[in-house]
Amino acid sequence: MLDDKCNSHEIKPHARRARCVFRTRIDLHAVRSRTSLNEFEMAFIVLIFVLCTCFIFSETQMRKEAYMSVPQLITSAGYPTEKHRVKTTDGYILQMHRIPAGRRTIRRSGTPNAKGKKAVLIVHGLLGSSSDFVIMGPDRSLGYILADAGYDVWLGNLRGNMYTAHQTLHRNNTEFWDYSFEEHGKLDAPAMIDKVLNVTGLNRLLYIGYSMGTTTFFTMMSQRPEYNDKIIAFIALAPAVYLDNAKFLANTLLKTVNIPATMRSRGIISATIDPNAMEFILTSFCRIKDLENDICMRVISGLVGEDYEQTDLELTPIFLKKMQPASWRQLEHFGKIAVTGVFTSWEDGLWGTVKAYNLSNVAVPVSLFYGENDQLTEKSQVMRLAAELNNTGVLESVGPSGNWPFNHLDFVMAKDIGNMLNRPLAKYVQKLFNKYDTD
Repeated sequence: MLDDKCNSHEIKPHARRARCVFRTRIDLHAVRSRTSLNEFEMAFIVLIFVLCTCFIFSETQMRKEAYMSVPQLITSAGYPTEKHRVKTTDGYILQMHRIPAGRRTIRRSGTPNAKGKKAVLIVHGLLGSSSDFVIMGPDRSLGYILADAGYDVWLGNLRGNMYTAHQTLHRNNTEFWDYSFEEHGKLDAPAMIDKVLNVTGLNRLLYIGYSMGTTTFFTMMSQRPEYNDKIIAFIALAPAVYLDNAKFLANTLLKTVNIPATMRSRGIISATIDPNAMEFILTSFCRIKDLENDICMRVISGLVGEDYEQTDLELTPIFLKKMQPASWRQLEHFGKIAVTGVFTSWEDGLWGTVKAYNLSNVAVPVSLFYGENDQLTEKSQVMRLAAELNNTGVLESVGPSGNWPFNHLDFVMAKDIGNMLNRPLAKYVQKLFNKYDTD
């Protein structure tokens, strides 16, 4: 686990990265003491070690936004914001970030007022946080665009990222990281929904999820169908439900999760996916000018799909800097789905019972938006999901026509995301409220 010095804000950003880059969470003593490692496990260890050392002397200059918290980002952009603490039934504390009004409202009245507004909850993906929906700035980020359109915007944070904690468990405690998206769906999302409705006095809200934020929604509805009564409609961006057709690096990563799972069970790596080393390595790749159109783009394209036209290499390091910790169990659960081809629960673990979530429990109107070039949540898998849902209102491809349709990351960081997705999405949200909000 990272020690307190590595987490301390007193350490300068570049110094912290240089000091912590070797903390790849590998117990080398454990590696030496276990002779039963196979060649694939050893290759996995060597790969991490080589990647973490290749760029130890590289240093990337970041824009100030990379080091700002979400409330700081929102305030600096001229919007009002509130922080709300949510407690789950198993003791996790989740911080939600609210944007109760747009900039124009503040300029006219001088005070933010969410009274009478419709509420929209937005939930992030794996390794993400509420920052994903504000980091692109007022002209492009979904959180700001919806606030300016007159909605009461709530940005959720799922257990594990920097805006969450636990009543009794320290983040260095392995038990803190003993969760997958099953807990996100059963416990985190319901707690956040209840918080929004309790604060606003509304009976229902509109839910938008990106990637794992969609997985969270479908898991919640499968296991807690009573929450259908609290949702007006659901918008799924890059829905991550069926993953057995993932391509290239994404496919390899998902279908070899047994390797880190075995290593974790043997105590060789910890329960946490720590973003510090990944951020340092990938940032270095993406800021070396001679390589930025080669290695950086190849790595990104292999994981999420090609889209050279919409990839912003200036903002990519900031997104990488904003990556959040995650539990290996999250990735292992996605791996179980990819290997089995079933949207299955975590019951009995990675190698345990395959028990499909009951998607027939989803009663709210669902809109699915996908990218033709998404290598992770591939088009045919989104089509399969649409066919299994009872109330799919829209199934739509996002991105420009031509050579470079949207990939998986474009849903939060495409250069032209404001015009291509978020502004049209705000208009679509209004249509959904007009059609389904009968309260």
